[in-house]
Amino acid sequence: MYLLLFDIDGTLIRTHGLGRQTMENALSAWLGRPVTTRGVDFAGRTDPAILLDILTVSGLPEHVARHLLPEALEVYSQAMLQRLRTEHLEVLPGVTMLLEELCEWPDVYLGLVTGNLRSVAFHKLSLAGLAGYFGEGAFGCDHANRNELPPIAVKRAREATGYPFTSAEAVIIGDTPHDIACARHAGASVVAVCTGGYTRDALETYRPDLLLKDLSNPEPFFEWLSTQRALSGKAS
Repeated sequence: MYLLLFDIDGTLIRTHGLGRQTMENALSAWLGRPVTTRGVDFAGRTDPAILLDILTVSGLPEHVARHLLPEALEVYSQAMLQRLRTEHLEVLPGVTMLLEELCEWPDVYLGLVTGNLRSVAFHKLSLAGLAGYFGEGAFGCDHANRNELPPIAVKRAREATGYPFTSAEAVIIGDTPHDIACARHAGASVVAVCTGGYTRDALETYRPDLLLKDLSNPEPFFEWLSTQRALSGKAS
């Protein structure tokens, strides 16, 4: 059985900078001082890691920023839940068709590994019409280090299904080097798509197991999964 763990932003959907804008506006209003996201890397990182960087880049001492981080995360999540609307979202090419097909496969469980906070993740997916495809996963609120998220997602999938998933049966699908790195750290396979901020050449240097332009043509993905199934059968 396969555990397919999808990233959200840049892999399934785009919000066209709304998250960055919301962080700046919400944190500025909360702190009563200007907050900047200039120079802060968002791609493939967890919300706690991003917000900690924003607070320190904006002039707060690190120990103060860490103390304020839990409240900052709550301020951001509430603002995002209030601001995000369907018109802010773009479902990326082929995503809905791919998820519909995978839901018909009896030996596949769809989950999530995302840096988003759980509430924000499912709000985005609900507005995009995608939430119903996914079961359990791991989120930015579970750990600030993305490398720690896949084992959490695997454990939750085991608990949800009763199937003894291992990291070796998991496949991470994402659009950044961080997605590839967290898969390698967990001993999982990884499929990278060039729908985020990284070019094909940039992602290729990290040697994902499968590299796709986007998900508009699902056949290479299905063929790769079938090959993996056959190899797994021979190994057993």
